[in-house]
Amino acid sequence: MIRDRWEGFKNGVDSGPMRQSSFVMAAAACVGLLAAPASLVRAQAAGAPPAAARPTDAELQAITDGGKRIAAYHEAVARCRAALAQRQPDLGEAPGVMVERNGVMHVFLLRREEVGKDTRGLVAVADATWQPRAGEVASLVLLDQSKSPPADVIGHLRALAAARSAAAARAGGPPAPYDEAVFREKGAVAYVVYLQTRPDRTDAARFGSDLKLRLSGDGMQVGEMLPLHDATSLVAVPERPGASPTLHSHAQGDLPTETDVAVVLDHPALAPHLVLTPRHMFRIESDGRILWLGPNTVRPAAPGGP
Repeated sequence: MIRDRWEGFKNGVDSGPMRQSSFVMAAAACVGLLAAPASLVRAQAAGAPPAAARPTDAELQAITDGGKRIAAYHEAVARCRAALAQRQPDLGEAPGVMVERNGVMHVFLLRREEVGKDTRGLVAVADATWQPRAGEVASLVLLDQSKSPPADVIGHLRALAAARSAAAARAGGPPAPYDEAVFREKGAVAYVVYLQTRPDRTDAARFGSDLKLRLSGDGMQVGEMLPLHDATSLVAVPERPGASPTLHSHAQGDLPTETDVAVVLDHPALAPHLVLTPRHMFRIESDGRILWLGPNTVRPAAPGGP
């Protein structure tokens, strides 16, 4: 269980030379231990990339905070769904959406109403309140299903539907089904949606095949659609935490992504998780904290290389 994801960790970045050296060696050991395929860990090519300035602590903390927010959303929906399934087993796969009301996290669980052969849309079946600090479902109230979902829930659902449609229409976009998270920005000026393709294996985690979308305040128009990775890596989840370091690499982009952090938080046994970018090396801890290990002095091979 992941607790307190809505609060930032203030431990800073350990960049001592001895620590950097040990992690660089761990990265090399990880490649050998995992026998990762070429698509995951690209072969080193001749020529060093230009020197890169060290990312600031503020930059890395912002990525950590974003990843915690996504992972907290995933956990809240999953845990509230499980609580509903204990009372109504037939709703064990009920979709859910989380909304914030005056600082309180509500997870609305839904089902698709069907009359004969006609589908009339989603109806809310339960309202659960989620306590992120404790990682617990505080309450679960069954709802009158004859009533339409609340307006804020409809707005979140509308944004999710528009995001899914945009992803499906995008050439090479990530395929469904998704791990989803939707947030309404302060001032109700926009929605932000994260779509991450769900692995078809329970013993693996997927880095990549994801999008971040920004939508209008009514949730109907996509204003920005940003692919967060240039490639997809499927990483085996160790049977126990800390059994061995895991790793994936980016061919483009200098920093880990919010979804990288979310994947590690969703699968804590992946930690410590190494992220290699063309100019930097990082480690993501089990609490989502990102450590900068030093510059990456070799240029990744072109995609499709050995």
